[in-house]
Amino acid sequence: MQTGHVLTVQTKRQEPVRFFMQQSDLDGACGVHIAAMILAILDLAKPSALHEMSHRKSGVSALVWHAFRHTYFAGVHPEEWVELVDSLNLPLALTAKYGVQDNADGHALDWLMRGDLVALAFASVKHTRTKHWALAVGVEGAAVGKVQTPDTILLLDPSASEPSFAHHNARLRLPLTGPGSRRAPPNLPKPSEDGKRKPVHWLYEAAEWNAEEVRLLAAVRLQLRLTA
Repeated sequence: MQTGHVLTVQTKRQEPVRFFMQQSDLDGACGVHIAAMILAILDLAKPSALHEMSHRKSGVSALVWHAFRHTYFAGVHPEEWVELVDSLNLPLALTAKYGVQDNADGHALDWLMRGDLVALAFASVKHTRTKHWALAVGVEGAAVGKVQTPDTILLLDPSASEPSFAHHNARLRLPLTGPGSRRAPPNLPKPSEDGKRKPVHWLYEAAEWNAEEVRLLAAVRLQLRLTA
């Protein structure tokens, strides 16, 4: 990804292409928006074709619309999102972790530290109105010597404005107090660790709205599958 007046991605084409997809106030299509951005970033579909997916008769964009169109207003649950992306039969390897029982928080941070794209589904802690998808593209945090402690997940959020001179437009940040906070004992075990875990709450922040406390419902890593 390349930052500038708008966020672009360098594909096989000579010129970087704009790929951000923004949802409207009326739809519940955050899931299909981030799926489209992922395909554009990984050069599996042209952004211009994805913008016109509902009118396409063939190709990857048409397959995306056929798979996701029933979710456009209703939204999509994590397990179904994974099934729909997998049904496209693209060279993508998906690894999904669900909620606190799978340590979705710890896996998300570990994958992002490795440079992977991670689709995140999250919900409000205080009410049922917010259930949302965003694309995690990086982390921020503290580094002391060789020890890195991420405390913020950087997001490309289809419900926020298109980023300018940045590669993210929203974030999930560990609060200073409360479950999973930066001042509390560490509660983000490594993916290889077992044991009972407590829920982790994040502050969901963007320029367009007040911070909201959320919890992760799912983290899905997406990688290009190597072909022989």
